[in-house]
Amino acid sequence: MTDAGIINRKKTRAYRIKRLKTAAYYICLCVFALFFLLPVFVMASKSLFTFTQINERPGSILPMPPVLYNFSLALNRDMLVQFKNTLIIVSVNVIFVPFTAALCAYGFSKLEFWGREVFFAVVLSTIMLPGIVTMIPLYVTYVNIGWFDTLLPFTVPALFGGGAINIFLFRQFMRGISSELHNAAKIDGASSFTIFLRIILPICIPIFVYIMINTFFGVWNDFTGPLIYLRSAEKYTLAVGVYNRFLGSMTQPLNQNVQMAAAVLIMLPCALLFLVFQRTLIEGIMLGGVKG
Repeated sequence: MTDAGIINRKKTRAYRIKRLKTAAYYICLCVFALFFLLPVFVMASKSLFTFTQINERPGSILPMPPVLYNFSLALNRDMLVQFKNTLIIVSVNVIFVPFTAALCAYGFSKLEFWGREVFFAVVLSTIMLPGIVTMIPLYVTYVNIGWFDTLLPFTVPALFGGGAINIFLFRQFMRGISSELHNAAKIDGASSFTIFLRIILPICIPIFVYIMINTFFGVWNDFTGPLIYLRSAEKYTLAVGVYNRFLGSMTQPLNQNVQMAAAVLIMLPCALLFLVFQRTLIEGIMLGGVKG
C-alpha cells in the first residue's frame, strides 16, 4: 500500500471516530433533555385530563380525549388580580433594574473618582452573602417603615441596580468600550449623563436585553418574597396565589388537572420568552465575559 493510501485510511478512520464522538455527544444531550423535560410534559398532559381521568388508578400518560375547560376553571377572577400585581412588579423591575445597574456600572468603569476600585470591591463582595442571611433584617426593615403587605418591597429595590451581578456584567461589558470615544464626547462638551444615555447605553443593548430577560424570569417566578411580605389576598402574585389556592388550604378539593392548567398558564410567558430570546441569552453572557 502506498503512502497516500495509508494517509487516506488514517484520515477516514479519524473522521469516523469524530462522527461517532459527535453522535454520542448528541445522544447524551437528548437523553438529558428528555429527563429534564419529563416533568413539563407530565404537567402539560395532566392539564388536559378530565376529572374522571385524573383520579384513575393507575392513570394514563396521555389524555383520552384531551379537554381545555381546565384552563377556564384555573383562570378565575383571583388569578387575574394576581396577574395584575405580578405585571406591575415585573414591569418596574424589567425597566429600572437594567437601567440603574448600567448607570452604576458606568460610574465604576468610565468615571474617575477616589476609592472607585474599593467601592466596587465592596459591591462585588455582597455576592458572597446568601439571601437567607439578609431575609430577617429586610423583613424587620420593611415592617418598621410600613412596607409590609404592599408591593413596595418588590419595586423600590429595583431602583438600585438589582444586585451586584448585574452591575458586574455591565461593568465587564463597558470596560471593552474604547475610552477614546468617551473622552472625545467629553471634549465636545457632553456631560457624563449625556454620554451614558447617547453613547454608552446604545452600545450596551445586548447585555441590557440579557439583564432584562433574566430579571423577568427572576421576578415572575419569585415565590419566597411574596410569601413573606404579602398577607392580603388582593395583593398576591401569581406564584403565591396559585399555591394558596391549591395547596395552602386543605379544606379545598385538590383538583390536579386544574392545578396543572394553572401551572401551565404561569409557565407559558417564561417559555415563550426563552424561545424567542434564546440566542440573546447565550450571546449576552458570552459578551459580558469576553468584553471583560
